[in-house]
Amino acid sequence: MKKKLISKTFLKDVEKYKLQIFYNFDDYYLAVKKIMKIKEPFYSSKDLCLIDNGYYIVEVIPKNENYAMRVFFNNNKERLLYYFDITLENGLDKETNIPFYDDLYLDVVLKNEEIEILDENELSDALNNKLITKEQFNLAHSTMNSLIESIQSKKNKYIKLDLENYLD
Repeated sequence: MKKKLISKTFLKDVEKYKLQIFYNFDDYYLAVKKIMKIKEPFYSSKDLCLIDNGYYIVEVIPKNENYAMRVFFNNNKERLLYYFDITLENGLDKETNIPFYDDLYLDVVLKNEEIEILDENELSDALNNKLITKEQFNLAHSTMNSLIESIQSKKNKYIKLDLENYLD
């Protein structure tokens, strides 16, 4: 399991970025990263540019859910893709006071109403290699199923957030 600080995630090849973290929400933390300079644009496996100069990455870390949501925006502030990491725990790192999540390997991607599940093999490998317990494995799957249901029924409150208001 990997502990991820939201100040450091998804910044491969990024040379300069602006980070704002908002702590003032009752049930989630919010981080906005504006990419100022990147060596090379980052593309998804489906040739969608997700990170480039002037693009944004917005992360929402719910305090009472077992997932973290990352939303990619282009330089026109248009939502490109939602990426959900299934997590064991979300919170504030005691040393840095930066929001974090413990990544449980399993991921859900949403683009244009299409849902894709990623890294089920990594989750199974983690269980087989005793990196996680059977209970954590089951938690990952039940969280994934609940998350997908909330997306399909359009009841996921974090997707509905007006994140564009935080993009400068």
